[in-house]
Amino acid sequence: MRFAPKEDDITIGETGFEENDILGRKAIGKELSERLERFEDPIVVALDNGWGTGKSYFLKRWVGAHMNEPGHKAQTLYFDAFEHDYMADPLVALVSALVNALPDPSTGERIIDAGKKLAKPLARAAVNLLTFGAQEALDDMGDVLAEAVSGEAIRAVDDLWQREQSRKAAMEEFRAALKELTENGEKPLIIVVDELDRCRPDYALELLEIIKHFFSVDRVHFVLGVNLKALENSVKARYGAEIDASAYLQKFLSFTMSLPDHIGDANRTPAVIKYVEYLGKKVNLDSGLLAEIRSQFSVLVPANRISIRETQKIVATASLLPLHAHGKPIDTLRRRLSVTLIIAKISQNSLFHKLVTNSFSSEDIHEFLGPAEMLTPSTQTRRRVTREDLIDTWGSVRAGGSIRDEPELSRFIDPVSVYQSLSSEMDLSDIGQLPHWIDEHWLSTFNIPETASDPNT
Repeated sequence: MRFAPKEDDITIGETGFEENDILGRKAIGKELSERLERFEDPIVVALDNGWGTGKSYFLKRWVGAHMNEPGHKAQTLYFDAFEHDYMADPLVALVSALVNALPDPSTGERIIDAGKKLAKPLARAAVNLLTFGAQEALDDMGDVLAEAVSGEAIRAVDDLWQREQSRKAAMEEFRAALKELTENGEKPLIIVVDELDRCRPDYALELLEIIKHFFSVDRVHFVLGVNLKALENSVKARYGAEIDASAYLQKFLSFTMSLPDHIGDANRTPAVIKYVEYLGKKVNLDSGLLAEIRSQFSVLVPANRISIRETQKIVATASLLPLHAHGKPIDTLRRRLSVTLIIAKISQNSLFHKLVTNSFSSEDIHEFLGPAEMLTPSTQTRRRVTREDLIDTWGSVRAGGSIRDEPELSRFIDPVSVYQSLSSEMDLSDIGQLPHWIDEHWLSTFNIPETASDPNT
């Protein structure tokens, strides 16, 4: 078996959606493409999802599909904003990425020439860094440059800047170059800007201003991969906590969209349930353990937002569980409790500590499971464990007492055989001690770091 699935090899601009598109992302990509190629006026779309929900995975593959599948006429560029936020001027980074992506670099010469008139002078960027106390952020070359900027050099840069006809004229020249690039509106240009919410606040917001003012050209569209709630924090960091950050961001956006939580079948199956099945099989997870995870996901997902990234970490952590002890298969009770603990540890850490220390309340369990009416037909089928099973199991843990004297558990396990199995390896007379034992012997021994890599971020 594998501990984690092998990361997919994605070549930006070439790799499209997989034939086995389990989450239905290809259909979403087609809808987005059709809308962007239909409109003439410049569109800015925010693909707004939380971290770990698969935005980057979708956008990278969407660019490849858009450039290589028949029926699309737009030029498409993927730009990772976070990779370039060390630069002082977002315009320089964006124009450079655009020109480098053109099939014929010579067609970008006019864009470069126009962009030079709009970009910040390098010396001015160095002075700005010093002004805001960020000299330590400069590398050795930057330090030398900053020290070399004398009063005379600053005045020379200012004189050069003032000699430009006007800021407006420079922007019009830049827009004209973009229009030429789109073959006067006949060939749309779509620029995907990903990881915007991870950038420095000043860089992220300046990039939005550049998109709004410099790239406002017919048939030039932007798709932003972003967590808008996180980007709102950047707005507040720059302009103060009193600002209406949501309203501020909306002035840059034409509309927002998100990757759906469900796949497009008649039962509205939650995407992560489909993904956990795919992932478990990909890493050759034990079939019984995978069935248990899938069953508990069916109960827990409707009330808990478990992301694609969290799902991968849950499966990876579950792969560390032993399948046998003292020559016998692990009993159903410990496997069941272990899966609940792993899901809580990854998605709701505060509840996990309550479960381990047996300090949780019945309200905590009911809130974690959600109301019964949240369970759709698709989440009530193919389940080995029901919502009521989990309520009874954790209710028995909370109440304590001997495992073999638990009538609530007899519907889905044999408490006597479980007790005999446990007694062969530990002195455990109280079921209330079992979560702590599982954490101490299985979960705390191996910890999955929060920075674990994920191909679907």
